[in-house]
Amino acid sequence: MAKREKFGKFVLLEDIETSSLGVEDRAAKLGPTGIEKIVSILRLRPALSANAEIAKNLMDQVKVAAQLQNPNVIRIYGIGKVEAVYYVSYEFIEGKSLGAIFERCRRDTFPFSVDHALLIASKVCSALEYSHGRKTEGGRRYYHGLLNTGNVLVSYEGEIRVRGFGHWLAGVRDAGGLRDQDALYLSPEQAAGGMGDTRSDIFGVGALLFEALTGRPLFEGGREGDTTGRLAAARLQNPSGDDDSVPKPIADILARSLAQDPSGRYAEIQELRKAIDTLLFSGDFSPTTFNLAFFMHSIFRDDIDRESKQIKEEREASYADFLTDGAPKSTGNTITLNTTPIPASGAATQPRVEPPATVVREAPAPTREIHAARVPPPPTAESAAPASGVSAKEAAASFTFHKETVPKGKTPIVAASVLTLAAVGSAVYYFLAGGLTGATAPAAPPPTTLSSEAVSALARVKELEDQLRAIEEEKAAAEQKAKDEAAAKVQKEAKAKGTEVDPATMQKAQEEAAKKARADQERKAQEEKKKREDAKAAEEQRQAEEQRKAEDAARVATASATTTLPPTPPSARAGALVNVNDPGVIGPVPEKAPPVQYPQIALRQRVEGTVELNVLVDENGAVTDAQIVSGAGGRSGLDEAALENVKKRRYRPATKDGVAVKTWIPVRVQFKLPS
Repeated sequence: MAKREKFGKFVLLEDIETSSLGVEDRAAKLGPTGIEKIVSILRLRPALSANAEIAKNLMDQVKVAAQLQNPNVIRIYGIGKVEAVYYVSYEFIEGKSLGAIFERCRRDTFPFSVDHALLIASKVCSALEYSHGRKTEGGRRYYHGLLNTGNVLVSYEGEIRVRGFGHWLAGVRDAGGLRDQDALYLSPEQAAGGMGDTRSDIFGVGALLFEALTGRPLFEGGREGDTTGRLAAARLQNPSGDDDSVPKPIADILARSLAQDPSGRYAEIQELRKAIDTLLFSGDFSPTTFNLAFFMHSIFRDDIDRESKQIKEEREASYADFLTDGAPKSTGNTITLNTTPIPASGAATQPRVEPPATVVREAPAPTREIHAARVPPPPTAESAAPASGVSAKEAAASFTFHKETVPKGKTPIVAASVLTLAAVGSAVYYFLAGGLTGATAPAAPPPTTLSSEAVSALARVKELEDQLRAIEEEKAAAEQKAKDEAAAKVQKEAKAKGTEVDPATMQKAQEEAAKKARADQERKAQEEKKKREDAKAAEEQRQAEEQRKAEDAARVATASATTTLPPTPPSARAGALVNVNDPGVIGPVPEKAPPVQYPQIALRQRVEGTVELNVLVDENGAVTDAQIVSGAGGRSGLDEAALENVKKRRYRPATKDGVAVKTWIPVRVQFKLPS
């Protein structure tokens, strides 16, 4: 429900959802002159806020959770108290929770594919694998403990985020912050009253995967009995053929992850992830971020249009009335949450800050927040507007695309075109984003001159909406035509036999015809994708070089425009660790990359795959640390070969305001068998 209500240094804009912990709102974070950014605010229920011990325990755990910096984990910005209400602020994701997605699928009988289920499970495992590598102050391994459909978010762009870290460890069950429906996702040892451990998260992933595949919660109707009978009776909600039983490889994964006894489950979450990823790269499934985004835009089209328009208006609105001295203010001392990624060998805690027991407040945050896993980001409504008067977000109907190598499978026919345009749009974003960082300079740099191709990119992005709509219409028309032809054939056969048309026979014939029509459309898409892959790779490389040249030119122009004024002191010291997306930061540029050595065992096994890593590049351009975010799976040696390769790479170091610094960046290493 839309509203405009002052809440400390926030303006609450709309209720998003209500949980047992409290109310979540979309909110505007205010700065000295107006809105800084859109965030999500979780306000604790009055009963929880009134209990000082419970609230403090939860806030302490949130401070620990704020240090989890991973592409699949929601970023926590701050914690605080306004009057008598405690709150947590974190990044706002334009998307829906798994609970909302499953509910919409059930309501509209919309199929949720096995591909989507496996992709989401793999990304959730990646987030948990990262967190399980951390330790609490007491030396215990950190885990989530409260995985459920409300704590997994899927963005409209097809990205997956996990939230709710720290809630279970803070004792939300004892505080009355656990709803009956949330308790259905607990592992047996947790449901029996125990706290659980990392293996409880493995059970939670299995429960989410079960529901994504079957369309029904694992413990629908109660927790009586073990999971064996439920698994035996499980049926796919969206089978790819006549057989709706769960495929044996997936059934084996479910059986092991959902074992009643924790010792019968996978010993580590990475084992579960690798088992899932082995299926993803087997060729039998074809999950992609693009396809998941396409699904989200198909099922939530009206929501996306409404929310996109509303959020655009909220970002452009005036908040002057909420900046007066008479407005309610937060009270207490400000604390800063540590948002620097912690190496896997370190503890997931920071030096304790002991504010007064009554209050904690959110720390200042940069005006522009972009996740480290999305480098470079696509053009946003704000960044694109100055160039043409029409935002890229409007032009693409809120559809931004993740730059991802697409595995073999069923990609929509314009997937490669969209990814190519996304690369162009990324360059346009960086050309225009300089004026949006909020950095103070003696004089504004002159506008960067864009190439004719970059300028026309916005116009081409405008065409995407029509292309996407045309694909949907073409697919729907092909399926309807196939159904009509099947119906006519059944009627003709019945007439020839002098019998009445059997409704069941008619329905089956139409379903089979529609299925064949979909397969034909997917084959056409695959042929188009193959033609454009090489063009996409060349375009990405060209745009990366053009972006680098534009950044160099902008720095030269800025220096030239300010030569008569005193130099501005750098805001960062040499060698400092910064976020690659912070204002004023120019990311590392590859200079030397040794060829990827294909492991012999992988060659013998004919294994292909992609390894996603986070890499720490120091102020000298050397790679000093590397962590696997999403491995290739199995014992093929691909993960180890990827680590060895990235550690030998050299970069032109990142800079912040001209000073060499170190930063984490995402890197992807792809292994493809020689043809």
